[in-house]
Amino acid sequence: MTPEALLDLFVLAPVGLVAIGEDGRVEIANLAARRLLTPFIRAGSFDNLFGSLGDVAPDLAARVRGYDASRGVIVESLELLAPGEQRGVHMALVKVGPGQIVAIATDAGNLAEAVGTVSRLDQRLRAVEGAVRDYAIFTVNPNGIVDSWNESAERVHQWAAADILGKSLAVLLPSEFNGESHVSDTLALAARNGWCEEEGNRERRDGTTFWSNTVVTALRGADGAPIGFSVVTRDLSDRRKLDQVTREDAASTTDYLTGVSTRRAFFEVAGSEVARGRRYGQPLSLLLVDPDRIRELVERHGQAFSDEWLRAIAWVCRQESRTTDIVGRIGGEEFAVLLPSTELSGGLVLAERIRERMQRHLFQGEYQGVRCTLSVGVAELSDDVTSVDGLLTGAATAVARAKQAGMNLVVGYDA
Repeated sequence: MTPEALLDLFVLAPVGLVAIGEDGRVEIANLAARRLLTPFIRAGSFDNLFGSLGDVAPDLAARVRGYDASRGVIVESLELLAPGEQRGVHMALVKVGPGQIVAIATDAGNLAEAVGTVSRLDQRLRAVEGAVRDYAIFTVNPNGIVDSWNESAERVHQWAAADILGKSLAVLLPSEFNGESHVSDTLALAARNGWCEEEGNRERRDGTTFWSNTVVTALRGADGAPIGFSVVTRDLSDRRKLDQVTREDAASTTDYLTGVSTRRAFFEVAGSEVARGRRYGQPLSLLLVDPDRIRELVERHGQAFSDEWLRAIAWVCRQESRTTDIVGRIGGEEFAVLLPSTELSGGLVLAERIRERMQRHLFQGEYQGVRCTLSVGVAELSDDVTSVDGLLTGAATAVARAKQAGMNLVVGYDA
């Protein structure tokens, strides 16, 4: 079972599940746990399980301190009974790793089911920890400060818990990400959409980098506001190396002149990204980049200039794009840039950077002094635009409007 599936299990399980530290501090609790345990909680506080349940289970902290094994069932079945109630809740405590404890709460009438759930959950946790070696799972507070760290995170990122707790998530990002700004944007997107995903380099403590897939999920309080974020990072170094070898062997996926994706390769990736965006409700934008007056300039400077300009456009698009964006040459003179997890506003910002940088581009040699401009159209996946063709059609409409308005412009598509 993958960490993503485990998180889904945790949140959606029909029994109450609470992840706590050895001191009782609550790290995350699902809705079922809050519903079942609220009648027993002191003054409505749910920050520390031991303190919250002090009136009905005063010896929980002592039981945890007295449990020496690295993992296993600390409390198999403890019945909690609220004052004036004839029926209560059964609770179990399972130690799943150093400093990691899961409390399972279920209605007292379903004890057999609760015992089975404890056993299955413990087995699944063991399987995940034993079989999945390239994942890091940790949490940060609403400001992006690391507040929980485990062995999986230490194994992937090579930071000890004592050294990284209290530090910003930005310490795991290479300089190319613009640290705190990238963390702020990522957490804002996860808070708005519930989660976000990206691929890119992450930095180990020794300064080396590795290619990864990172999923950031918002953890919300009772009022719906984010109280923190879970971060699941998978080390994709081996897969990345294999992909690079595959790309080198499959020259048909790379445009011979510009080095970006061919039309076929671009459409294959774009189709997958559109499907993913629609399935998970993630934003997706597309840029269509079209050179201005290319035929006029080619007539003036010769056919060889056309190749030089196309290479320059591809270079500018790649320089300004993120590592997770896909740049492709989709026509003789047209380029497209696909922007996963990016809304229209973000696409317009990138398009403007590309347009402005092309305007300042200095050609060398016999073309020194030649100035070239671009018209860029931007379209976003929406209820009206639901396919790759729809994105390209919308972006092409925006390009046509830019040309009509005088060229050297960025225009967003408004259905």
